[in-house]
Amino acid sequence: MAESTRQVNFTPEDVNNGKTMAILAYLIFFIPLLMDDMKRNNFVMYHTEQGIALFILNILAGILGTITCGIGLILYIPWVIFLIMGIMNASKGEAKPLPLIGQFGEKFNLVK
Repeated sequence: MAESTRQVNFTPEDVNNGKTMAILAYLIFFIPLLMDDMKRNNFVMYHTEQGIALFILNILAGILGTITCGIGLILYIPWVIFLIMGIMNASKGEAKPLPLIGQFGEKFNLVK
């Protein structure tokens, strides 16, 4: 799959003010979308995009697990790994797309 070519720039103020919400975006992606001040923070919205892609992977893992009588549940292993990677990136103030699924998160185009 193609690597991301999108350039994202954040001010240090965006990063400092949004770290907690960026981390939360991986656990409950819609919380930052409900807060007007966080909608204007590009750092938070970037990680919200990634969190939505991760949420979709979670749904797909559940569906495949149901259809294949549990064999598809193996998708939860990369889900947990991507979750940890995303939270670590957000806590370090970095904006790196998640491997394999990060490029799909950018399709939501929340970063203005």
